[in-house]
Amino acid sequence: MKIKTKFIIAIALLVLLPTAFTVAVTSNILDDNLDFVHFFDTYFDIFNTFTVIAEDFDTVIEEKSANPTYFLTDAFTQKIAQDFDNKILYIEIFENSNLRYSSHLDTLEDLTPVETFLASRISPTLVQKGYTLKQHHFKLEDASVIDVRLNIDTLRLELAYQSFEVIFFLFFGAFNLIVLSLLIAWISNPIKRSLRRLSYATNEIGKGNLNIELSYNENDDFEPLAESIESMRQSLKRSVARQQQVELEKKELIANISHDLRTPVTSIRGYVQGLKDGVARTRDTQQEYLEIIESKTYMLESLVNDLSEITGYDTNAIKLNKQSIDLRHFLFDCVDELEKDVSRAGGKIHLHYIIKDTVITVDPEKLMRVFINIIENAIKYKSAAPLEIVILANRDDDGVFINISDNGIGVPESDLDKIFNRFFRSDKSRNLDIGGSGIGLSICREIIQAHGGRITATTGTSGGLTLSIRLSATQNDTEELYGTHTDY
Repeated sequence: MKIKTKFIIAIALLVLLPTAFTVAVTSNILDDNLDFVHFFDTYFDIFNTFTVIAEDFDTVIEEKSANPTYFLTDAFTQKIAQDFDNKILYIEIFENSNLRYSSHLDTLEDLTPVETFLASRISPTLVQKGYTLKQHHFKLEDASVIDVRLNIDTLRLELAYQSFEVIFFLFFGAFNLIVLSLLIAWISNPIKRSLRRLSYATNEIGKGNLNIELSYNENDDFEPLAESIESMRQSLKRSVARQQQVELEKKELIANISHDLRTPVTSIRGYVQGLKDGVARTRDTQQEYLEIIESKTYMLESLVNDLSEITGYDTNAIKLNKQSIDLRHFLFDCVDELEKDVSRAGGKIHLHYIIKDTVITVDPEKLMRVFINIIENAIKYKSAAPLEIVILANRDDDGVFINISDNGIGVPESDLDKIFNRFFRSDKSRNLDIGGSGIGLSICREIIQAHGGRITATTGTSGGLTLSIRLSATQNDTEELYGTHTDY
């Protein structure tokens, strides 16, 4: 339950329960349960009792009014002592103004400590005072006078009022204190319990224990905080897992590149030493040595480029300088750029552009990096047959797609979903003639995803690998549909 709701309920109870308690006290509900307080009555109760007793008193007197001398007998005094036993009212009988009988007690008996304390504080002027509630006057034939009076003891009346006032406020205060304590416990205990759970979870997270799952279902004001903490924990856990993965990848990168650098460096040093020592005596042999040294330097350059690229893309925060470009012109530029490398590898590259002129908004430099990486990957993993690379550009409802297919050694079906992972290489034997660090395709995926597109890999029916790139595009409807087939 929300804290605000609990406070509203608590305020309502703090108003209603004391009111109900007051009504209960003033309705005599507690009178019979407080016998140890002799004068615990409200003014209303006291004077209501006075009315009843006064009526009974009038009835008794009227019954014997024909014989007033009866009021001077012991039978009458015994009757009134039995029928009119009241702590605050007393009866007096006068004959010719002389007191013949009084039920008044001069001392207060059987008082509790509270009543004793209150009695000692009552004004002395009230001790001897009283006033008549009812009086019956009888004049006899011999001219004598008999007066029967029902009097109120002011001392006991004041004591009754003060006792009620003190006891009421003591009980009222105790009742409110209990109610308030229960309400505070009702509100605070769940808060303290929630804070303990949240504190424990945050302390464990602070200690590095990211496996402490915060399952919180209290449905209170701390639930959003608990959800935020749990979200933070999961985010930290993913971040730590990613960092650990990055550390492993870095170690693997260092191991891979160290392994790959050793052989070309050793080979270059050996061939250079052979040239210096005159081992290559003929011009053809010297040319062969130089070509081998050149190929090894290309391998070293590729490894250095990989290191540079992994440094630039390691943060997964690729910054794009987007421009609106014509896709057809861009693809022709890519083919022109890569044709020399493909030809050097003894292969050909074909471009099939079968859609209208289409404008795409991309970062041309980084998209060019994607094509370079893919073509270099096709060259590295070519088969014994002459290399054939086909680029097909088309369009559907999802935008434009570009398929880049080769007839190389391909990738096993089990590895197709892994080739975009950093440092993954399908050649477990680590053929040094192929080289590479295994980050080229992962960089391609990051660049394409940064453009809001996607890249996937499939295996061709006749072997090789096909990489499919999808990007959003806008179409220029002024050009007619046409197809081209360009060989290089």
